[in-house]
Amino acid sequence: MALRFNITGPCVPGRDFMVDLSARLRRPLQAIARGESLLLVRARQSGKTTLLRELAAALRKQNLAVALCAMQVAEDQTLTGLFRHIEATLHKAYPLPALPKWTPTEPQSLSFCAWLGEVQHKLGRPLVLLLDEYDAPPRKLVLSMLRSFRSALALADDSRPFVHSLTLCGKTHVRDLRDELRPSGDESRGSGSLWNIALPMPLSSLSRAEVDALLDQYCAASGVPWRREAREELWQKTHGQPWLVCRIAYELDEQLGCPRLDSPPAGEGPRARDGAGPPSVATVRAAAAQLLEEDCVHLLSVSDLLLGRRDAQELVARLLAGEEVALCRANEAQSYLLDTGVILPSESGRFIELHNPIYEGYLGRWLPEQH
Repeated sequence: MALRFNITGPCVPGRDFMVDLSARLRRPLQAIARGESLLLVRARQSGKTTLLRELAAALRKQNLAVALCAMQVAEDQTLTGLFRHIEATLHKAYPLPALPKWTPTEPQSLSFCAWLGEVQHKLGRPLVLLLDEYDAPPRKLVLSMLRSFRSALALADDSRPFVHSLTLCGKTHVRDLRDELRPSGDESRGSGSLWNIALPMPLSSLSRAEVDALLDQYCAASGVPWRREAREELWQKTHGQPWLVCRIAYELDEQLGCPRLDSPPAGEGPRARDGAGPPSVATVRAAAAQLLEEDCVHLLSVSDLLLGRRDAQELVARLLAGEEVALCRANEAQSYLLDTGVILPSESGRFIELHNPIYEGYLGRWLPEQH
């Protein structure tokens, strides 16, 4: 089966054009080994689930027990249903009789956390929970689940065992849950938030070398060359954002006059279909412009990250207006937008800028509609 540029879901080795993710796993693996919990927040189609799958495989190679739970497919949308979904994921990964069955008792959140501690003891090795799309269930259930897990993580010891590490992955930052988790009348910053016991998990964009490696794979498989000027234009338009890179390459491969080469007759070299040619600066620009005319889930999800966040919207407006804004991680709006991949440090490292020109074009149209 021919490899493809995947633009619809998690990438699968051997099916999709992919880059080596091992360098991106180094820091998360080190943090989880220390028992730290992580948070990964990005727009849809940013490569979150692909990274989690690779992380789960790497953790298993280190002899850790891993449950990668896709929370968006939990059928029973109750708190008990979410806990049962996590339980079922664990039983599938480590079938009975190795694991006990969870028998809920009141309070059920406490009994489930205690059950997870018992599971870790039965397995005889650290247990890591990876909750993909943790924010997909109804908000009230997410809040209840996080309250119980936060308390269990904070209070875990030999007498109250819990999991070794917990990773939350989704498109909602836990800072957006802070007000709802904060007890009534408590105006202290961050009170009740899982953020104070979770570290941001990096998900860096592709480097120039990685974009070149991805295109080299395609060229070898298809016989269609990507010349240097077209590669440079692809980089300038995307700054390595994985979905944007793959979407433009996909469009050029399938729709904009640069299809795969026909199989040549025996004894002949590669031969392009009639009218086909290698990607050019013009066709890369055309594909990038086409994205701005569509309702792309990825771009819609980028703007979703700004909904209800006036400070973040004001910062984006300043960047769109051409203002030079100094990098300051202590600034909450900057920290949030850096963590979610909407902005990135400038090449000098002194300033911040929107991640890529496609984001600039999209947010430049979207932001005025919010006022």
